[in-house]
Amino acid sequence: MLKVENMDIRYGAIHALKNVSISVGESEIVTVVGSNGAGKSSLLRALAGTVKPSSGKISFRGEKINSFSAPFRVKSGLTLVPEGRQIFVSMSVEENLLLGAHSQTGPEVKSSIESIFDRFGNLASRRHQLASVLSGGEQQMLAIGRAMVAKPKLMMLDEPSLGLSPILVEQLFELIKELHNQGISILLVEQNTKLALKTAQRGYVLELGSVRQEGTVDELAADKLLAEAYLGESV
Repeated sequence: MLKVENMDIRYGAIHALKNVSISVGESEIVTVVGSNGAGKSSLLRALAGTVKPSSGKISFRGEKINSFSAPFRVKSGLTLVPEGRQIFVSMSVEENLLLGAHSQTGPEVKSSIESIFDRFGNLASRRHQLASVLSGGEQQMLAIGRAMVAKPKLMMLDEPSLGLSPILVEQLFELIKELHNQGISILLVEQNTKLALKTAQRGYVLELGSVRQEGTVDELAADKLLAEAYLGESV
């Protein structure tokens, strides 16, 4: 479904990504793990179309999308739930969801938004309130709901559990599994490496902008150096 080939990203003199190649298949959860500054967010931004790679090829559903704008990528079925949620706190809950439905028209918009309110009761009860009144967990659900309204084929999540309580993290990952069961492919960047490897089928390890290792989650979890670096387990 998604294929990245030999992608480089530069910010002036900073070489953020170096010859990165990854893929995500149909109805697959793939995780990208690595320390802060490894290039994980740069990778997702390039896929979403908000950062332009200096070289490399991005293909989505068999079509090269390097030249596609960010809104057109969303319309094609590729959505990003960014780190920090980036909802519009000066707008209402419903208005935030409407932004996700910008490519739809007529009754389809109402149906899409009502389906989100049916799923998230807390958001439904606050649909006309400013998003600023929502808790951190509710804001994350709103960010995911905004992405869902766009009817994605592949959803990218950048550090979705950041700042959430353990109970909310558990609920969040149950939702990710539910979306996967509905046929949505997931590309997950997550600080909680243990939980990411427990949820995904395959993964990539980014270090200093390069893919150091890839494989099934069982293969990655069995790597002693990886376990020591990212899982907090002593070799």
